[in-house]
Amino acid sequence: MSIRDKGDILHQKIYDFLLYIYPLLSKYPKYEKFSLQTATRNAVLEMLQDVIKWQKTATKSHLYAADVALQQSKELLRLANDLKYSAMNKQHYGECGRKLTELGVMLGEIIEEVKAAK
Repeated sequence: MSIRDKGDILHQKIYDFLLYIYPLLSKYPKYEKFSLQTATRNAVLEMLQDVIKWQKTATKSHLYAADVALQQSKELLRLANDLKYSAMNKQHYGECGRKLTELGVMLGEIIEEVKAAK
């Protein structure tokens, strides 16, 4: 499978994660609407944007930026779980963790392939 194909799959999986997480984010407490909810949404959207930028420019730094956004997403979801928000209960947190781990593995493989190609 080519690196371009892997990028397309990663792009789609991030988009699918957005579809999964949007309904959960909308159930956060109202007082979190402009803080944790927005920060989490923006981190995932930033990850998607950085992958799209990499697909268009082949600039390796976009992959590293996507990796940072991935880590931010993990930490923000962990915080929501630790704060015991019902929208991020054990089941949803576990599913988010699995999905983000899969994205991390895919992103890591792409980064390694790009580094090896130089």
